[in-house]
Amino acid sequence: MSAYVFPIRFAFLTFPILAFLVTLPFLIYQYRKHKYVNKFRSIITYSFLLYLLVSLYLVILPLPDTTDTASLQSSGVEYYQFVPFSFIADILGQADINIENPGTYIELFKETAFLQAFFNGVLLLPLGIYLRYYFKKDLGRTILTVFMVSLFFEITQTTGLYGIYNSPYRVFDVDDLILNTFGGFIGYLLVPLFKSLLPNVEKLDHKVNLEKKQVNYIRRFIAFLIDWGLITLIILALPITKRYTEYSYISAVAVYFIIIMFITNGKTIGKSIVKIKMKGRKDKLSILEAFIRYAVLYYGVFGANYFLVKGLIITTDLMYYVILLITIVFNGTLLVHLLWGMMNNDNRLFYEKISRTKNIICVK
Repeated sequence: MSAYVFPIRFAFLTFPILAFLVTLPFLIYQYRKHKYVNKFRSIITYSFLLYLLVSLYLVILPLPDTTDTASLQSSGVEYYQFVPFSFIADILGQADINIENPGTYIELFKETAFLQAFFNGVLLLPLGIYLRYYFKKDLGRTILTVFMVSLFFEITQTTGLYGIYNSPYRVFDVDDLILNTFGGFIGYLLVPLFKSLLPNVEKLDHKVNLEKKQVNYIRRFIAFLIDWGLITLIILALPITKRYTEYSYISAVAVYFIIIMFITNGKTIGKSIVKIKMKGRKDKLSILEAFIRYAVLYYGVFGANYFLVKGLIITTDLMYYVILLITIVFNGTLLVHLLWGMMNNDNRLFYEKISRTKNIICVK
């Protein structure tokens, strides 16, 4: 059993890295397709990723200590097993059981051949469940997908992790393909047994009112990163901005966040990607509303921080500590304001209230 415990434990240790890498694409995909992120859909998706990671690690781990795996093997070693159902003969050959005496069947669970066949059957059983329940695949597509995943695992093994090792360190076994695919088929058949206990995936969004749903800070931050990533690339690409950084910043805010925002009625590239927009008091955003909002935020808050940091760089002695204290108090107040809004489910920050604007979800 320890051979199976190690890959599972390692999967749980490395899963946060995978989750971190896929979170941004996952969020953007959900915002664009469903206009919001459903918690149950997120749980299913991340559990599916964890399951795939566990399955892969069970197939490839533990890794050999050296990439020269050929030197560890005797001459004439067989890398392929193409005889179907050989696992049955292996089980019967190892197990000391009497077919006429059911009491001896317990011995099967002590034999390596049986345990290996059992775990090969169970390995892709959850995949059959996911494919039918969440991805709404029919039987034919489920079996084909499970078979292709199993084939991918076998090829990964027989190629020595695609050339990382100079020879296979596990056997390509046709029985693994049979057992994996059969396990996925069983998973497909099991779905109706517990389907009534789980939400209907097709109806997850039926009772969601997008017009009343608030735009959370994560969604806004993604739009912020996209917009400022684009602006930064443009500023750095222009030779003149190297000499006039402050003016470039002021101009970029004026053009991108005020003029273009007014023309597009509250949209930027970042906001469009995550399917949100800025709305004023009326259906049409006014240029004054856009100006007040972003002048307070980018010229006021960000500008104040720019000059405070600049003061810290050029100032010494007592004045340095005075500016440092002002910086801490200023940004600490902003942080408290942000946290207060999060705790009270109020996503409108002070500059939005001053400008009487807010972010809304683009329903269409």
